[in-house]
Amino acid sequence: MTKQQFLNELNRLLVPLPDEERKDILSDYESHIDSAIKNGKSEEEAVKDLGSPRTIAFELGTPIEKTDTADLISQKETTNRSVGPNIFAFLGMLLFNLIFIVGPALGIAGVFIGLYAASIGFLVTPLGFIMNLFTHDTPILLMFFVVLAAFSFGYLLLWLTNFLAKGYIRLLYWYWKLNVKIVNGGY
Repeated sequence: MTKQQFLNELNRLLVPLPDEERKDILSDYESHIDSAIKNGKSEEEAVKDLGSPRTIAFELGTPIEKTDTADLISQKETTNRSVGPNIFAFLGMLLFNLIFIVGPALGIAGVFIGLYAASIGFLVTPLGFIMNLFTHDTPILLMFFVVLAAFSFGYLLLWLTNFLAKGYIRLLYWYWKLNVKIVNGGY
C-alpha cells in the first residue's frame, strides 16, 4: 500500500471524527511516514510498519461497521484471547500425534535410512571389483558388467530415495504447520 492509499483509507475510516481532529491525525501519520522514508525505508515498508488503517481507526475509538471489524485483526485482541482452548488443543494434538503419528513417522524414517545404506552399498561395489581382480580367478568381463549393474542400481536407488525423502520432509513440515494452526485456533 502506498502512502496516499494509506492516508485515503485512514481518512475514510475517520470520517465520524471532527474535521480538525481527523486532519491532525492524518498529518501525524503523514509526517511519521515521511520520517521513516528519510531514514531509509521504502514507502511500502513505512506504511506497513504503521499497521492497517482499520486497526488504527478502531484503536482511536472510531465506530466501524460490524462488517469492517469482522476482518479486523488487532494485536490487542489476539493478546487478550483466552489460552484455555489453546492448551486443550495442544494436549489433544500431542496425544493424537504420540499415538498415531510418531511410530509410523519413525518407521518410515528408518526405511529411508535403510535405503540410503543399501544404495551406498551398491555404490561401493567397484571397490570390491578392484580387490577381486587381485584375489580371485573370476572372469573379468562378467565381473565388470555385474559391478556396472550394481553401481547403476545403487545410483538410481540413491536418486529415488533422495527424491522420496524430500517429499517426506515436505509432508512432515506441512503436518507440523497444520498442528500449529490447530493449536493456535486457526481451524
